[in-house]
Amino acid sequence: MTDFITDFADQADILPVVLTVACIMGLRGWWQGMYVWSVVIVLTLGVMLLLKIAGLYYAWLTQTVVISPSGHVASACVAYGGLLVLLWRRQLVRYPVAMLVPLLGVAVVIGYTRLQLQAHTMGEVIVGALVGCIGGMVLGMKCGPVPPSLWGYLLPCVVCIAMVFHGFHMGAETTIRHVFSPEELFPTHL
Repeated sequence: MTDFITDFADQADILPVVLTVACIMGLRGWWQGMYVWSVVIVLTLGVMLLLKIAGLYYAWLTQTVVISPSGHVASACVAYGGLLVLLWRRQLVRYPVAMLVPLLGVAVVIGYTRLQLQAHTMGEVIVGALVGCIGGMVLGMKCGPVPPSLWGYLLPCVVCIAMVFHGFHMGAETTIRHVFSPEELFPTHL
């Protein structure tokens, strides 16, 4: 069950979901939502990439274990949690701190699976949750009013795409470690 849940947060599942959401927002004419959604997702994933690279270099310089914040938690939090924030935006917009409820709910579920699988430490999960929650909060505050007609198309498509790509693995962590490995770039250090 743990693998089943955590697979929804793999980049091979998240990226098609994110692209589907952006396309449907555009096709339904909600340009502001599509723009904010795309920018927030790209920034969130970009911050996670930079944090993972920083963790590689920190470990290399200090000769310690690699620190790798949880991209699964951050991406699920901003994508799935962000969709929940948009779904309940009308109720949550009066109390922006309430947006943290669905965001933290997603972070706790995915974070728990990552800890159970021993893929991350508690600190790495917390950093991923923090980045994902910030992205989700920005999404909720900057998107503007959500057209009610959007959900009839969006939710079924998101569920279908998430199920179609469920179980696929992109291997993003391995790729990041290979491409940005300090040992490969600076082989003569220490």
